[in-house]
Amino acid sequence: MSRGPRPALGGAALDRLDRWLQVVEVATAVVGGAVIFAVMWVGVAEIVLRKVFNSPLYGQLDLIEQTMATYTLLTISYCYRKAGHIRVDILSGKLAGRARWIAEFVASLAAFGLIVALLPGVLHFFENAYYIGDSTINTQWPTWPSKLVPVVGFAVLAVRIALELWAYVRLIADPQAEPVAVPIAGHVIEDA
Repeated sequence: MSRGPRPALGGAALDRLDRWLQVVEVATAVVGGAVIFAVMWVGVAEIVLRKVFNSPLYGQLDLIEQTMATYTLLTISYCYRKAGHIRVDILSGKLAGRARWIAEFVASLAAFGLIVALLPGVLHFFENAYYIGDSTINTQWPTWPSKLVPVVGFAVLAVRIALELWAYVRLIADPQAEPVAVPIAGHVIEDA
């Protein structure tokens, strides 16, 4: 007996939100990539100026310290969406259907809880640096922009995981539905 067409269970809305969030994630990843590219050239300039002209680049260390969060935390949601993060697939890789989606839901719920627990702390660090006028020791550059980056990166990641939780609930309700807004890890051998 044919069951007929499956209900969408919010699949179209989830797909639209996922596509919108992917635009944000790509934009933050591009910013992170551009920053790490610039940092690489600052490092080259530092080496050349120090070795050839015996004149180190002023503020180079402060600049590197200020930009580290940008190329690590702004790209985290993009990496998470592409399943490029470190995943423990030993259990979920062996499961199929509803059992797999339940295991993925539980893991994502734990990740969401961790990010939500971290967000108030990073927001506090940003607000503290902004209001007291915190600055670097050598160059006296304000530190609040670099402390805002974790807030943005974690907020985007929290939205990504929230969409993922919705997607897993949808897949738990209907394991045969098209997976939307969930990271699909590639085959290890094919990726290599």
